[in-house]
Amino acid sequence: MALPNDWITWLPVELAQTLGYTQQEGIALSVSETNGLGKAMEALLGGSVQVAAGTLAQSISLAAEGRRLRCIVGLYTRPAVAVVVAPPMTTTIRTVRDLVGRRVGVASAGSASHQFLDFLLVSQGLTPQAVQPVSVGTAAPSLAALEHGTVDAGVLVASAIPTFQRRHPEARMLVDTRPEDGAQRVFGTATFPNTCVIAEDDWLDAHAESARRFVRAVQSAMQWMRSHSAEEIRARMPDSMRIPDGEAELQAIRQAKDTLSPDGAIASDAADATAAAALASGALR
Repeated sequence: MALPNDWITWLPVELAQTLGYTQQEGIALSVSETNGLGKAMEALLGGSVQVAAGTLAQSISLAAEGRRLRCIVGLYTRPAVAVVVAPPMTTTIRTVRDLVGRRVGVASAGSASHQFLDFLLVSQGLTPQAVQPVSVGTAAPSLAALEHGTVDAGVLVASAIPTFQRRHPEARMLVDTRPEDGAQRVFGTATFPNTCVIAEDDWLDAHAESARRFVRAVQSAMQWMRSHSAEEIRARMPDSMRIPDGEAELQAIRQAKDTLSPDGAIASDAADATAAAALASGALR
């Protein structure tokens, strides 16, 4: 499996292995760490892995290009994404429309965060070309870009959001999809599943039982998360994957727990909403 080195976002998958659920299902899971979802998808399409971390929007866009693949398990009911303003620009940038002509940090060109930015701009009557996207990575590099003036605003994900909030409580947040009302304002629905595990149809056809076993292991990890505290979940994370701000990390884990999918399934109307967003952003043609 190709998996970005971001424990918080991929907790159900990471815990499925750490807690032994993959082994119980007879699955030997070998994880190849990548620097982002784009690289994970390259590994999947290139045939070096059988499953990959990804987003529902990615799978829809690739399917529209003729790729035969699908999400086999959804992890959360809405994404943990926020657009924040760099501290020096707090009094200058007050709304999404104030981003016109500004440098906005995204993980990388064409990444999920870049697609989210494009969708947000279009939903506000702007075009993706209205801003200057800057590739800044995720986690610590994305925070550094905001704090050092490399960008005027940025798209943050997962634990980077509470870390930024704790460092800069006065900073402005333009959108935040973590709470239900925030997702409703951005997507028009409080349920917008996106984070998922993707596999190609050819492999699924030939290894249906392996896929089912893998999904059951992830579902077991999700159930374990629901019945354990953020502190207990954090204790299962390797020290090398923890961020310096422990409280921000716990906040991110609690948020992940709050938005866990009840069963890993993706409803058809939720997929339709994701496809509409991908179409609006230009990711789907």
